[in-house]
Amino acid sequence: MTRPPEAHADPRRALWMVGFLPPMVAPLLLGLQALGLPVWGLAIIPLALLFGVAPVADHLIGRDTRNVPPEAVAALESDPFYRRLMHLIVPSYALGVVAATALATRADFGPLQWLLFTVGMGFVHSLLVLVAHELGHARAQIDQRMAHLALALLAYGHFGVEHNVGHHKKVATPEDPASARYNESIYRFALREMPGVFLGALEKEGNRLRRRGLPWLSLRNDLLRSWALSLILLAGLVAAFGAKAVPFFLLHSVVAWFSITMANYTAHYGLLREMIGGRREPCQPKHSWSSSYLFSNLLFFNLQRHSDHHANAQRPFQTLSHIEGTPQLPAGIPGLFCMMLVPPVWFHVMNPRLLEAVDHQPSRINFNDPEDSARLKAAH
Repeated sequence: MTRPPEAHADPRRALWMVGFLPPMVAPLLLGLQALGLPVWGLAIIPLALLFGVAPVADHLIGRDTRNVPPEAVAALESDPFYRRLMHLIVPSYALGVVAATALATRADFGPLQWLLFTVGMGFVHSLLVLVAHELGHARAQIDQRMAHLALALLAYGHFGVEHNVGHHKKVATPEDPASARYNESIYRFALREMPGVFLGALEKEGNRLRRRGLPWLSLRNDLLRSWALSLILLAGLVAAFGAKAVPFFLLHSVVAWFSITMANYTAHYGLLREMIGGRREPCQPKHSWSSSYLFSNLLFFNLQRHSDHHANAQRPFQTLSHIEGTPQLPAGIPGLFCMMLVPPVWFHVMNPRLLEAVDHQPSRINFNDPEDSARLKAAH
């Protein structure tokens, strides 16, 4: 006898509140500062949380490959709890940015302490982009507006334009700036991906405006509106905390962009959609890397179930599935961040996994260097 869908409640429903932890870091540190926490503690805690605590928590808690039963998917997708969760997290990040700016401008940081704190908060607050990513794939106007607000907090409005219009179309091809290639380090990838996403957004928004018969300098220009909102937010921070808010906001935002670049690096590393009949094969689950570590999937709103996301871009995070047989990462995103910052470690761990994931077929590898392609083809 089949149980009713109500019996198949999301086993992670209450656990999604983990998403509120990152935006609460800065307000917590503000409270700890008032209690006398030394400035070195304020400076290193954000980085320690993401690069120390999170990877350890992932491996202590372990993997979770449970999926929502098919008969319960429709009920969960229509459950307003998840959308309200996304909407509430955005203002909590706004509070976090304000608190972090207060600390960066008023705490007695030395130059190195300020740098560590700002970089750490940029990494922590980059998770807001994942909320914007989720809302940006939704169709409701309120979701789109909340996504724009979220990206404006990090001056990253161009991400939404390029990701939704460009990345999902060109993913796992040499033409996609956000798909990492075999033996391409994170640093080389960032030099290609970060300007590529920006320039791609300019091109795509320009094309959209031309199709509608609108000039670039238009109130309908999504990029200009997002950047204008970022400037308004920055002006508010300067009014509240002085000119010192400007370098903090700029570096904090750039670090957040780089953090998303790091997440993109993990998602399609080395995977390639083959040419069939002169055209790229459709994107399939085999063209994305996934990870089933529970804690980081809660923290990143199932971004690590990336194979299902690219197969079903409109599917909300709470119903994304773990797909057996797809390329699997050896850790959650925080642990992968630690690996990729030392490229020889990344290549040592990931290149054999990539070869196994593509059944040692060079035609399924997105090469960065023709010599790599020649060597692998000679070996196989």
